Amino acid sequence: MKLHARNLDPDVFLDKQAHRTVVLRFAGLRITMTPTEARALADQLHDSADRSEP
Repeated sequence: MKLHARNLDPDVFLDKQAHRTVVLRFAGLRITMTPTEARALADQLHDSADRSEP
């Protein structure tokens, strides 16, 4: 299965009552993470995007 960004409508929000408070929801998936995990993921995405530019 392949997911393409143009077909997704990602939603990021906080669930302050959960143990892992940052929630990323897209394509029927719900991914929860701590703020530290969210920052690490954001850094990895940013670094990959920088490397992909010509």
